[in-house]
Amino acid sequence: MKDRKIQFKNRPSGFIGSMFIGTAFGAGWTPCNGPIIGAIFAMSATEPNNALILMVVYCLGFAVPFFILSFFVSRTRWMLKYSNTSMKIGGIVMILMGILLYFDGLTQIIIWLQPLFGDFQGF
Repeated sequence: MKDRKIQFKNRPSGFIGSMFIGTAFGAGWTPCNGPIIGAIFAMSATEPNNALILMVVYCLGFAVPFFILSFFVSRTRWMLKYSNTSMKIGGIVMILMGILLYFDGLTQIIIWLQPLFGDFQGF
């Protein structure tokens, strides 16, 4: 739980500073969203008619949570109170998902949910 940061005495400001901050932010998120956007590009290449809707849904799914959070950012102090608990719960969920993936349990979950959602093939 250590955090390492580069401290600037004079923080970059203006358009050039914003560009550098945005570039660093994007580079930090590439491992998270890179595989998803790569899959969307691959799906778009195989089905060009659906490319626009796939990209719009991806962009909305990426931006809407940030947009909603911007309205409630002043009311998020309660998250600090429960951050330790939520990190522990998140860790347990990740371990359970890893076990499910290893033992092919997600296939069983999909089989159980298929009657509820039907034969969903994507957008």
